[in-house]
Amino acid sequence: MSASLPRMIGYGVGECASSLVLNGLFSFAMLYYSTVLGLSPALAGAALAVSLVLETAIDPAMGHVSDRTRHRLGRRHPWMLAGGCLMAVCFYCLWAVPSTLHGRELPLFAYLLLVNLVLRAGLTMFFVPYLALGFELCPDTEGSTKLQAVRQVMNLAANLAGPALAWSLYFRDTAAPDGATVAGTSVPQNYVHMGTAFSLIVVVCVLAAAWLTRGWMDDTRAGPGKSGLGAISFWGDVRQSVGDSRFMRVLGFLFLAGSGMAWVSSFQPYVYVYFMGFAPWQKTLVHGSTMIGMAVGGVLSAWLVRRFDKKGTVLLGGLVSLLSNGMLAALFLRGGVARGTSGALAGFAFFHAAFWLGNGILLPTGVAMIADLCALHRRRTGLTKDGSYAALYSLSMKVATAFALLGSGGVLRLIGFSPCAAQGAYLPEVIWRLGVAMFLAGPLMTALALAVIAPLKIPSEEHRIALKPVPGAAK
Repeated sequence: MSASLPRMIGYGVGECASSLVLNGLFSFAMLYYSTVLGLSPALAGAALAVSLVLETAIDPAMGHVSDRTRHRLGRRHPWMLAGGCLMAVCFYCLWAVPSTLHGRELPLFAYLLLVNLVLRAGLTMFFVPYLALGFELCPDTEGSTKLQAVRQVMNLAANLAGPALAWSLYFRDTAAPDGATVAGTSVPQNYVHMGTAFSLIVVVCVLAAAWLTRGWMDDTRAGPGKSGLGAISFWGDVRQSVGDSRFMRVLGFLFLAGSGMAWVSSFQPYVYVYFMGFAPWQKTLVHGSTMIGMAVGGVLSAWLVRRFDKKGTVLLGGLVSLLSNGMLAALFLRGGVARGTSGALAGFAFFHAAFWLGNGILLPTGVAMIADLCALHRRRTGLTKDGSYAALYSLSMKVATAFALLGSGGVLRLIGFSPCAAQGAYLPEVIWRLGVAMFLAGPLMTALALAVIAPLKIPSEEHRIALKPVPGAAK
């Protein structure tokens, strides 16, 4: 039986922690390191991406270990607590860069890479068991969709109250003694203040999520099922998961869709600052509208699934995303709307929010499809593989993010961006290419994702089986 809505919300508090870390990283890290600290965009993107690539070996291992952990606090909670606190500490270190490293490319690159490696390790320790715990809270197909929608709404609420509001709270423009305007995004201490606040909130959210889900904190030291953690059992788990063709199709879909979202996220702060020239309050408004759009998409996903099934829902969400970015391209790349006007602000905010609304529909629905496949596996075998499935999903999203970061950093350098350049220092064609990179390249990945998921079929009878209790399965 699925958890009640209040318990789902309690579980969703943990998503606030990962949301602040990941969205804070995406929204400001490239901007901070490349335009404030003097690291080239290509090296900044490489440091962020390489840490993800090296982390991919950790994800399957974390899923395997979590599934087989024997601890008085259960399989998931010990790792969630340790990993959550580790990622909070590293997130603070990401922004509190020693002043001796400012403007020194190679030492700064090494620092960013090292901090991100440890940060990503902590994130894996937290997120993989956390996601697997969600599969166990709601093992039925309808409950899994609702839980993923709740998780996404909590993610976006944290993003709205955190990174979106940060533009106005921490990065307001000020006046220099000579009367010149000092951009808030050019002051290193502003990033440190933001990082400190977010890190403290992350710790609170991790502890709260563990406490609010304590009902699933069962002592597994004498529980049923395998407990071996050797290499043979690990690779056996990986082979079984990869051998599920339907799971791999859903995973491929989420990888491609995630690549598109990560690509757009990487370019968003540059587009806000350089392409659209938004003031701080306008950045908060626009960034906040994307969070509202994606949250609305998450809420709609549970309703849409009951009418169109999960595959139909993800196809609809992808179509909304594609059309929305197409409208942005038509309005701003062809000069249909003059930037700097109220009409430009309204048009950009609306269609940019609609792009994320579409992704808000498809993302939780795709993750819920993985939850369904986990339930089917438990029904057929009596064994828990939620951690392994969650780990491979986490791995795919990190590879997608690495792909986007490497690509975006290289593209920024290719189109003419350089470290620490002033906002008005770029030629119009450089700014136009920036718009092309965000409005057109990212949605192409969404189109490929829809092509991958379209042939998927899960018979309705198997969905009904997934609703039944699993006799003899490991809890």
